[in-house]
Formats: sequence, C-alpha cells, structure tokens
Amino acid sequence: MKLPKTIIPVILVLCSVFAVCRGKVTAQNMSIGDKARWVGSFVGIEQPQIGASIYDAGAHLVSQMGAQGASILLGGLLMMSKDPKAGAVADVIIDHFADAYNKSGVAKWNQTMLKAHQAQLAGLVLSKLDIVGTVHDVTRMGSARMVMPLTKESKVNKDCYEDAMDVLDAVNEMQRSDLSWARIMFDATGKLPSGVLRGHMTALGSYESCLEIHGRIPKNIRIGALNKTSSRYPRDFDTKYCRATMTLKPTVFGSGVDTHGIRPLLTLGLCLPDSCKAQDVEGILRLGYVGRSLGSGVNDTEVYCPEERSMEGDTPAIVAVVILSIFGCLVLCGTLYELRQQFTVIEKNSSYKTNLKQDDHYDVIKERAENCYTTVNPAFVPDESKTNGDVKVQNGGGGIQNGSTGVGLPSGYMHHKEGDSIQPSGAPNGRGTETGSNHYVTVTVNSKEKSGTERKAPQRKDGTLGMFFKSFSIITNAPKLLSGKSGPGAITCLHGIRFFSITWIMLGHTYNYGLVKTPGVMTTVNFVDAIPMTQRFSFQAVVGAGYGVDTFYMISGMLLAFIQLKQMAKLKKDPKPGKIGYYVFYYYFHRFWRLTPMYMIILMIYTCLTLYLGNGPMWPKQIDSAEYCRENWWTNILYVNNLVHTDKQCMAWTWFLANDMQFYVVSIILLFFLTVNIKLGSFFVFLLMSAGIVSAGIKEHKYNGSFFTMQSDGGAFWNNVYITPWCRVAAFCVGLFLGVIFYKKPKANLTRTKAFIGWCVAVTVGFTLVYCTYSENKKNGETWSRNFRAVYESLGRPLWSVCVAWVIAACHYGRGGVVNSILSWSGLVPLSRMSYAVYLVHPIMMMIYVFSKRSLVYIANYDIIYLFLGHTVMSFMVAFVVSLAFEAPFMALEKLIIGGRK
Repeated sequence: MKLPKTIIPVILVLCSVFAVCRGKVTAQNMSIGDKARWVGSFVGIEQPQIGASIYDAGAHLVSQMGAQGASILLGGLLMMSKDPKAGAVADVIIDHFADAYNKSGVAKWNQTMLKAHQAQLAGLVLSKLDIVGTVHDVTRMGSARMVMPLTKESKVNKDCYEDAMDVLDAVNEMQRSDLSWARIMFDATGKLPSGVLRGHMTALGSYESCLEIHGRIPKNIRIGALNKTSSRYPRDFDTKYCRATMTLKPTVFGSGVDTHGIRPLLTLGLCLPDSCKAQDVEGILRLGYVGRSLGSGVNDTEVYCPEERSMEGDTPAIVAVVILSIFGCLVLCGTLYELRQQFTVIEKNSSYKTNLKQDDHYDVIKERAENCYTTVNPAFVPDESKTNGDVKVQNGGGGIQNGSTGVGLPSGYMHHKEGDSIQPSGAPNGRGTETGSNHYVTVTVNSKEKSGTERKAPQRKDGTLGMFFKSFSIITNAPKLLSGKSGPGAITCLHGIRFFSITWIMLGHTYNYGLVKTPGVMTTVNFVDAIPMTQRFSFQAVVGAGYGVDTFYMISGMLLAFIQLKQMAKLKKDPKPGKIGYYVFYYYFHRFWRLTPMYMIILMIYTCLTLYLGNGPMWPKQIDSAEYCRENWWTNILYVNNLVHTDKQCMAWTWFLANDMQFYVVSIILLFFLTVNIKLGSFFVFLLMSAGIVSAGIKEHKYNGSFFTMQSDGGAFWNNVYITPWCRVAAFCVGLFLGVIFYKKPKANLTRTKAFIGWCVAVTVGFTLVYCTYSENKKNGETWSRNFRAVYESLGRPLWSVCVAWVIAACHYGRGGVVNSILSWSGLVPLSRMSYAVYLVHPIMMMIYVFSKRSLVYIANYDIIYLFLGHTVMSFMVAFVVSLAFEAPFMALEKLIIGGRK
C-alpha cells in the first residue's frame, strides 16, 4: 500500500499534536474510530485501521521521546504548513520523509502487519530518515536567523550574533571553495556521540583545528537566502573554542544506575567566531527553537571559552616564578661551586703527585751524611701520619708494618707507590742495602689503600657560605637521593612498605583525580561502565587504598617511639633544664623544618601556576582546590586544614599531613611518660588508642558513610569521619607500641611456630579487611547496617595497622623470608626516600594529564593500568626533581643552622 506523500509526515504531525494535547487526549481512552477521525482530520485517511495504527505509532513515539522532545522536534511543522513562505521547507521535509517511508518497506505492509507492528512503525520510518541531509536541505532554503531570531531581550553581542548566523549559513554552502573554512569549523565542532546512555556525554570536537581557522565572508555572496551586500562585508574573523556544559539529572542513565552522587554533564565543544564571548554563547542558546528545545536546561548550562593565559597582571604567579627562579639559581650556583671545588682538588692532587714522583721516597735521618741516599718531601710525612700510616723514627731495629706483619728494613727502603708490596730502593752507587748503624723507620701501612688515594694534598674546609651553596648542589644531593644504601641500624623493610603503600594510594587516586572529580566536564567515554567495575571482587583492593594512609601513620608512630625513646633515655641521665628546653625545641623544629618548606613551595606552585601548565578542550576554568588556597593557605602551614575550613580545603589530599603533625605534637607527652615509666606510658597510649576507636565508631554510626558516599552526602563522611584526627589516631598508637617493643627488645628470637601463626593471622585479617566490602558493593549486595559499618570503621584501621606492624616485626627479627628480601631490596630505597614528595605532587600530575587530554578516557582494566603506571612513573620523576631542588637542600641547611648539636 503506497501512501501519497502528504500522508508520510503524519507521524510527525501527530507527535506534535499529541505532545501539545498530552493529558487531554490519550490513546487509552479513544476508540479505533476516534483515532482514525483524529488522524483523518489532518491527512484525510479514510481507513479506520490504518488511521488507528498510525495514531498508536505516533503515541508510542511520543512516549519514547518524551512530550517535550517530540514537541521540540516536530512542533513547528503544522505552523509552517499554513505559512505560504514556508511551503518550500515543508516540501523538502515531506520529500525526505517520503524517501524514508519507502526505504522502510512500510508501503508494502497490509492492515494486519500495520496492526501487529504499530509500536515499531514510527521507529522504523525514522531510522531510515537522513536527518543530516534533511537539516542541510532545510537550512539552505533560509537563514539560521529564522530558527534563532534575535530579540530586544536577547543578551547577545550584535557582532557575535551576526558572525555566528553567517557561520551557520556558510556551513550549508561549505562545498564552495571560498567557504571551505566553514567545513573545517563544522568538523571542529563536537557532535553528539553514540553511547550516550553508557556515559559518553562529551563531544569535544577538535580543539587545535578550531584555533587554526580563519574565516571570511566575501561581499555580495549569497548564503542563507540572503545577499551579503551591507557595509560589514567582506567580514574576516578568527575562531575560538568554547565548551558548553549542561548539568543533567542522574536518572538520565536509567532508574537502575546509581551514580553515587555524581551529576552527569552533557558537554559540547563549539567552534565559534572570536567575536563571541561565553555570555554571548549562553544568550544564543536561549534564542528561538533552540532555547525552547533546551527549556529549563538552559539555566543549568555553563559556557567556558578558554583564552590564552598570560601572567601579566597576575602578581602571585609572577612572585612564584621569581621564587622558583631563585631556587634554580641556587641549585646552579651550588653545583658549579662544587664542580669548581672538585676540579681544584684534582689539580692540587695532580700537582702533588708530580712532586712525589720527583722525590718518591722518605726522608731518612742518619748520623752520618754519607749514608743519606734520599731527599724528603717534608709536607708528606705529617699528612701520612695523620691519615693512613704511622711513621716512627726508631734507633735500632724497626720495619714497615703492613697489616699485622712487621718487616724490618733499612731506612733507604720505601713503600711502593703502586701497591702494598715492599720493594727496595736502589742505592745511587749501585751498592746493596746499607746495614751498618743506620737508623730505621717503622711505617704502618693500610693494606686496603690503593694508589691515587693514599697520598692527597690537604683540603681546605668550606666556610658557612660555601656550605650554604653546597646544600643546593646536585653533585651532593643526587647521590644521597639515589643511593641504595640504608643507614646503620635501619629497619630496611620499611623502604618497601613505604613504596608499595604510596603506589597503592596512587592507584586509588587514579580513579579519583580527573575521572570522578572532573573540571566541569565528564572526562570518560563510558562512565556507566565504571559502576559494574566497582562491584567486582578485585576492585575492593582499590576501595581499600585508604589503608595505605594508616600504614604511614603506623610507621610514623613506630619510628617516633623507637628513635625518641633513645634520646629521652640519654636526657633522663642528665636532666638539666637547658638540655630539656633544647630537646623540646629541636623536637618540634626538626619536624616542622622537615615537612614544611617543600610542602609550601608545592602549594605555591599549585595555587599560582597550575592553570598555566596546560590547555585543551577539557582544561578547567579554575581548579576549586587551588582557588581555596588563595584564602586558606594558612590552614596548611599551621597543619589544621583537616579541622578548619574543611568545606574549602586547600590541596585537599594534604589532610594526611595535618593529622600526622597533630599526632607528632601531642606525642611528646606520651614519650615523657614512656621514659619515666614504660608501663605507665603504655597505659596512656592504650587510652588514646581506645578513645580513637570509640570516636570513630560513634562518628561513623552517626554519618553512616563510606568510600562511595563521599560525593553524595555533602561531605559529611569526609569532614567528620575520614579526615579527623580522633578517628585516625588508633593506627598511630599501634606504631607507638611497636616502637616501644623495638626499643625494649632490639633483638628477639621468634620461633618458627610463632612466626607461622603470626603470618597466617596477619595475612588473613588483612585480606578480610580489604575484601569484606565486596559483600555490600557487589551487584545486589546487602547494605551494611549502621552498627556493622561503625564496627568496621572503628576497628578496621587499627587492625590493619597491627597486620603491617607484624610484617615489620617479623622482618626485623629475621622471620621475614622472601617478603623481607623484596621489601628490603636496595632498589626500593631511593623510591622510598621520595615517597613524601610523591604524595604531594601525584594528584597535581594526575589532574594536569587528564585535563590536558584532547580525547576522553576509556574506563577498562588495561586502560586504567596503563594510566596508573604512567602516573606512577611521572610522579616519581617530578618528585625526584622536587626533592633535589627543595627537600634535600633544606635538610642540609638544617645541619648548617643547628650545627652538630642535636
């Protein structure tokens, strides 16, 4: 059955009518005859079954698209059909729908098929419609100004409006050679992609292509059915990239998708004339049919047009650059100073060795002048006697003592310059060795000494200024950072634990910075696919990455007790007020000096310079955490950013440092009691740990939060449970207990049975703590009760710390086995030294990378693994530079300030 082409757009018309009349007339309360008469009143169909089928198909289409969407898409067709001027437009639309109808095969259906497939009728016809071709043909017949007319109320710059409409009109003529730039602009503009329901809601377009375009509208050209004859033509303009982002409701993905409080964002990259600003674009989106189609969504739409940033007028950024330049100069000067010093020493040693070759023997004191066979370099003997050998003049017998062997030789003999072997020096007259009443020399020689190092010219000590410059020298600091050696008495397994803990934290943050915490645009292609990923058993290791922070707390407490109890024990023997006062001063000064300088420099870079470190279609207008630093930086330098202004945290991830410093500040009281009486001090540590456990349980029971509620609960769990010191102190107390054990028992004999039981318990408890969340997070998992969650939050962190404490104790006491071999590997030592710098810089590196991308991130196992490994490598590389330039110099300067007194 072939329908006349006036019948083809009936579905289109009915969709519009149903959308307008929705609520007054519905398919449910109409008979077949009513439906047929309703359709026939518009298109003249006499067959009731066909009319009813078309009516139901249109109603189904409306239900699928929504009343507003159908009204926007199809609403103007009836009005246009009554307007003679729009007759040609209607003919074009009808022609395209006729082609789609004929391609669909519906024309060959009988009444039975129409009735059976009435729900699929509209979708089938529309699937064959060439939408782009339809829009293209329609818009060629008129100007875009018809669709988006400018009114007096419009808040759009006139130049921007005219240029934008000309561009839209030129796109329809982009096959012309003089309008080829329009084709590039169209190509550079983002188009709504497929996979929207999977979270692919960002169409970035081509950022670089857009910025390279130069557009030109020639004079007297005809585009958009208008002749460009006014005085504003020819019109030349450059282009700019803008990003329009609309906030949607989470239900856009479907009622069964839980986004955990993350609001979906629909983003479209726009390539526009450079006469347009962000507010102009927002105004254009409110014009005509576009504004009506967006409806209330326009109010939730934000437009950002990235501009080339300049530091001119940005005083904080300029000051930051000056400060960094000063540090760069200090590093350069310190390195050159030490290089010059080394070359000077080499020249002196070379000159000194030349002198030794000319007089390569010792001065021999004899009673008779005729027995003097040699001359002496008087500068050598005292230097030798001070360093590697003892030169003694004896009357009578003697010899050269090499190691434990003493060899008596006449005074004409010398130690060979190339080794430890003893060779006789030939007498000038060719005679043998003198054996009369000669005096002998006893020389004690270090058998391990090698040529070239056994005789050096005296070196001049550096003054204060020289030591200051050498504190910044790469030659001095780089070997210290990269050395795989540990200090004497070091607990070597700590290096591996630090490294694996910081990488675990980075793994968790890989899913956070740039992927979940977005810069006003969804940076992922398949956000919805990330939700089932979190429901996997293996993903619980990512959810549990927060335990890495508790590991650092435990290590901090252990080292504090282990080291400071030794110092306090010495102080206890001689408790003079001056020594006690200096101890307290150095206790706090060392910690503050150790953490703060590098911390503040990175904070300065993050606050003042981060926005200058990248660009791109996803580059943010501002980074909120960095903007907060401009007002709340003082909370970081005082280490109270976990308690003050927590709703506007500067460098939000540094809450960890605030907790650690607060634990350190109050620990001196506990250390005092531990020094006075170990049992009394341990009791107070236990009380503090118990208070922390109870506090965490009470707070968690009140707020009932978790890893997945941080985005949806308005910060309640984060601010009141996760970052507060009273909910985290238990792990630190576990470390204090371990430090006391190491202090009291530096060596202990763990039997194999005890070690086996300890390892089994630690591994079992640790894996249970990490993976027990699967019971709740899995698909259709059972939600934990408040009581159970409170118990888990309060006991989980100290129990995890106990498990790690066992690993350290077992390795330290010789029961670590292969685990200790891995954790103590010398290759991890330099990486462990940089863990503090890595913690500070890795979120910044993650944000810069993701925000600078020209394409979206695909969330899949291998993609995230590569992303994580890239973040790890780059973070450690930057951390090395930061440690070299800021951390190591200040540690060296501490020795210069304090001197040898500690």
